[in-house]
Amino acid sequence: MHWLTRHIPTRDTVHEHRILRPFAPHLTHASLWRMTRRSVPRGVAVGLFVAVLIPIMHTVIAALIAIPTRANVAIAAAFTLVVNPLTIPPMYYAAYRIGSWELHHDAPLVNPAAAERFSSELSRLLFWLHEASGAIAVGVLTIAALAALVGYLGASLAWRFWSRSRWQQRRDARKPA
Repeated sequence: MHWLTRHIPTRDTVHEHRILRPFAPHLTHASLWRMTRRSVPRGVAVGLFVAVLIPIMHTVIAALIAIPTRANVAIAAAFTLVVNPLTIPPMYYAAYRIGSWELHHDAPLVNPAAAERFSSELSRLLFWLHEASGAIAVGVLTIAALAALVGYLGASLAWRFWSRSRWQQRRDARKPA
């Protein structure tokens, strides 16, 4: 926690970067940079939702979405790192299985008779993508929404427990020995 708070950019560093200077008026709101009980869970939810939903440039997109939602920008950007090249294949397989279940696709992944009609590997790949794309899209959206919800609730509970322990420490420090 201390390492994270030391490395979070401040309002001054936002004004110093020439790329961020045009966005500086929008980036000066306190909840975008402070660790508060509302901005941190929002940042976790935004980061997880965008990370699962958008596989490319998700860190930048999560930081941009954090601005209108008043989520912590650094937390939103950090939680996009949950999705990486090692987690994408199992996640998309799970998305296909979940999407197939939600869309009630009881058929096998690819119809073997229809797949045999295509001779090249590229044609088979495109055929499979066409057959599975709807289920994958529905599954990814479901996983993104569930990850955001679980992340928000988990961060809220963790914040509550951390806050309660800090109050307990202060109360114990005030008691006479």
